[in-house]
Amino acid sequence: MPTDHQAPGSPKPIQRQRAVEVFGNRFGRLYNDEVVSPDGLPGSYLRWQWAQTGVVVVPVGPDGMALVPTYRYPVGAASLEFPRGGCEPGERPEDAAVRELWEEAGLAASSVRDIGLLHADTGLIENGVHVCCTTVIPAEHGAARPEAMESVAEPVWVSQDEILDWLRQGRITCGVTIAAFALVMADQNALPQGARK
Repeated sequence: MPTDHQAPGSPKPIQRQRAVEVFGNRFGRLYNDEVVSPDGLPGSYLRWQWAQTGVVVVPVGPDGMALVPTYRYPVGAASLEFPRGGCEPGERPEDAAVRELWEEAGLAASSVRDIGLLHADTGLIENGVHVCCTTVIPAEHGAARPEAMESVAEPVWVSQDEILDWLRQGRITCGVTIAAFALVMADQNALPQGARK
């Protein structure tokens, strides 16, 4: 009986014949692999491989969750997103989450938990992205001071219901942010006690 998705360990319908690197820099490698279909027909498949593991941070505090207005060159606009980036060599996702939260949002974490893995674009990007939920140190310990190159404004604190409204209104369109929010909502234990509905 056919299934809607490929089960882990089952035969792969597209087989890589040769990895063909077409571009590379310190951030990753772009491949245009030579592949063969189940019918035996040759073809090619574009694939991006990040140099390091990715991480997206869901910052949680008394006022909800923090989104950072970040300018994204490909879409030519500021995008409301959870902070994200890549792990340094040898860095654990939890440690990268704390660092990225500070660099991109100017916020300090009092706790962090890796709650799962997502794939930002399964049709192009090979690597997964760790989703880490962090409890943010209250504002009385100092206002947020994001780095100028990482964001265009200070973090915006939003409740879960407001995030849902903003998704419906098209104010949040970043796929990684939407997937991370969905994963947190699916695992309410990821949230600190006071932040749960």
